[in-house]
Amino acid sequence: MQNEIVFAHNPFSELTEVRASALHGWGVFARRLIPKGTVWWQARSQDVLVIERDQYEAIDSLPRTVLVNGLLDAILHYSYYPSGLNRLILILDGAQFTNHSFTPNSVDDPTKLQSLALHDIGPGAEILEDYSHYGKCPWAPLYGEFAKAIWERN
Repeated sequence: MQNEIVFAHNPFSELTEVRASALHGWGVFARRLIPKGTVWWQARSQDVLVIERDQYEAIDSLPRTVLVNGLLDAILHYSYYPSGLNRLILILDGAQFTNHSFTPNSVDDPTKLQSLALHDIGPGAEILEDYSHYGKCPWAPLYGEFAKAIWERN
């Protein structure tokens, strides 16, 4: 089924680490060689919040308290929108710090909620993905690097 989300083992903490990036704030870096085709991130239920449109709209309709503003800021800055799922995916395990590049060394498969090495990624190399292939969410005004990449493409 196209809209079904299946959760599996997540190799993120074994293969990567989050640290300061010369490109932008924080980044995700290879702890060791990640061979081409290796899944280095795979969503598990504890690693992501899957946000339905009605959930987002419920949060967005709340009075703008510090809590609500912080939650909306996190959702709109760090979520991505795989249009085939028509849901926002908010990553919680550190992979949300994967930075954007139009010349990536990693690619995601949003239908499986996973990311794979496009080619060998050496130890210490920053893992980069091209955000521009994601769809623009029709019901949430995403921003941050993810949204900028979509706007640059169009």
